[in-house]
Amino acid sequence: MTYEGIRLRLLSLDRSLFRKIRNKKLVNKEFTIISNNCWGGMIYDSYGLRKNSPTVGMFIMADDYIKFISDLRGNTSKELTFIDPETSRYADILRKETKFGSYPVGKIDDMEIMFLHSHSEQEAKEKWERRCQRINWDKLIVKFNDQNGCTEEHVKIFNELPFEHKLFFTVRDWPVNKWNGFIKVKQNTKDGFITTSHEPYVGSKYINLTELINGL
Repeated sequence: MTYEGIRLRLLSLDRSLFRKIRNKKLVNKEFTIISNNCWGGMIYDSYGLRKNSPTVGMFIMADDYIKFISDLRGNTSKELTFIDPETSRYADILRKETKFGSYPVGKIDDMEIMFLHSHSEQEAKEKWERRCQRINWDKLIVKFNDQNGCTEEHVKIFNELPFEHKLFFTVRDWPVNKWNGFIKVKQNTKDGFITTSHEPYVGSKYINLTELINGL
């Protein structure tokens, strides 16, 4: 198992052991996290909560994610279709990963969604549509990170989007205007981008997520 795999396994154990304790500290339990990767789903699991977000168990490449959240209401109301993974415009990049080709690739307009933890297109579509209906627009956190082709321009656009609660996790120094949700993380590996296991979770020294969620 890789170093990242070990860290993810430990995080999974942490979520299962302490979710009841964390849940008791949470006042606001009907919130939505929109995320470019699996981070949001892990946060819901950390509290033992129902997932009130369609962006769970999946990831979206940076360019498509910025397009997606730039019209979040509109895009979550559009039809989700599917394509052959080999026809994805990101196939050459994703083919380096061992799981590529084994999970469904969805599409909304020209934006691609990689349903990493879905076993079929039907499962992915049903969960997506059901969770889109659960979005709490009044209690919303939108999270982005420096993975999957993130550029300086993406970070600038993200900063300008009119969401009250925006989080950006990175291991890099970006020449952009910083905001309260811009969080630089110290990482033990030199990947050039933040790995999933290094993103701040519940109990992180970088951000008090329970406090943030309770204040929505």
